[in-house]
Amino acid sequence: MLEDSSQIASQTAAAATISGHLYRASVIARRMALAAKNSRAMVLRAGARAAGLKVISDYFGELADKTINLSTIINQCAINISQNSVRQWRTQTFLARMERCHEQLNGQKVTQIEEAMSEGESHLNKLTHNLNHQLSSLNDQLLDIRQFMQSSSVVAVTFRLEATQTGEFQPLLEHMANTIDGLSNDIKHHITFSQNQLAQFKVG
Repeated sequence: MLEDSSQIASQTAAAATISGHLYRASVIARRMALAAKNSRAMVLRAGARAAGLKVISDYFGELADKTINLSTIINQCAINISQNSVRQWRTQTFLARMERCHEQLNGQKVTQIEEAMSEGESHLNKLTHNLNHQLSSLNDQLLDIRQFMQSSSVVAVTFRLEATQTGEFQPLLEHMANTIDGLSNDIKHHITFSQNQLAQFKVG
């Protein structure tokens, strides 16, 4: 039981750590949303010369919104994992006590103990199944954000190239592209850390 309890404690700690990093990622995403809004305003000021940048600015805004939404979903998923882990620990503690009672009774009232243990083991199996599902869901959500951020880096390069056609607006637009790219990299850092935390557990 000791090894299982240690595993549960690790799961709970990892879920809390991931939740914290995703909160910070969502804060950065809000800054990205503001930067995207400012870039859209600048693109409108640049007029026809920046026509090709409007779609890219809109993309950055949508990317930020998706990151904020996914961060909220992931945070709830991490909370669910923590709650599930606590239930696992309680169930395992119950089973450990039942095992001790079973050994001490020497055949007396064994049927009731065995029935209680059977119910406890069934509940523990259900919790373990739920945990695997939650870990898999968390992994998928983290992967989604990571892919969004990878796309952002590519789009930022396109934005800089398009900005060369905007004359006096080029320095400001390039600065905005660099800002958004930097924020994307900061978010990727938090996502990568979270994925590494999750990698210590079996996901599937």
